[in-house]
Amino acid sequence: MKHYKRPNILLYGVLGGLLKLYAFFKGQRILQKVNISKPSIVLSNHTSFYDFIYTTTAVYPNRINYLAADKMFYDPGLGFFLKLARAIPKCLFQQDLVSIRATKKILEQKGIIGIFPEGQISSIGRTNEPPYAIAKLIKRMNVDVYIVKHENAYFVNPPWTKRSFRGKLFTTMHQLFSKEELEEASEQAIFDAIVQGLYYDAGSFNKEYRFIYKPNDIDNLESLIYRCPECGDENMTVNKRTLVCKQCSHSLEYNKYGLLNETSIGELYDAQAQIIKDLVVINLILDSNLRYY
Repeated sequence: MKHYKRPNILLYGVLGGLLKLYAFFKGQRILQKVNISKPSIVLSNHTSFYDFIYTTTAVYPNRINYLAADKMFYDPGLGFFLKLARAIPKCLFQQDLVSIRATKKILEQKGIIGIFPEGQISSIGRTNEPPYAIAKLIKRMNVDVYIVKHENAYFVNPPWTKRSFRGKLFTTMHQLFSKEELEEASEQAIFDAIVQGLYYDAGSFNKEYRFIYKPNDIDNLESLIYRCPECGDENMTVNKRTLVCKQCSHSLEYNKYGLLNETSIGELYDAQAQIIKDLVVINLILDSNLRYY
């Protein structure tokens, strides 16, 4: 098996410092920081492509090895930096014994493992429920566990576009479990604490707190919000910072709070999803009735 090591201390010190400056100018503000013991595991929520940077700057100057989706290592640019950072490739949505052994090796070196338990970026800014396997891994590794949560990274770097939107994002850190607490906790209690500790809804948060972001063109949002809430047509199009229905001309303007006509992207997405669910149920009932007759 490949011998996994912690990141090079000199290289990490220089590049980590540069990343910290970069993240600050991107708008990151670390509101709460705690001293991290080693070995330990750091869990983060995942709503933007920059979350690796924001988590790294939050734990800096401590070095961190990330578990990252194995497919990312095949990207020429991103793969180079993942290898440079000595990230550990992880197969998505299945048990990966190689990554588990690599994680154990890093922890035995008194290292820090960084994990985004959701396994993928949330397209709507609301934390996805992680797989139950994360609780099993945490219980098995039996080291201190920390949460690094990023609030409103979704509005600065929305995952549905390559553009950035200027504004502030906020990072907080806290310890979720000590090693001693893990020994006493059940897997279900660990899982529940992880779900609760990571949960965040950007749309609901900013409806209340109204942090301002400089709007940019919202091209590609129509691939996420495609159904008109007015007439139900599924052919929305983008005109700079506005989603427009081709059928009835109803428009949804993306404002400085990251809302569409004061409705969050998550709410609009949920409404779309519910319609599909209802159609599936209706079709199942009709199919069942036809078979009966």
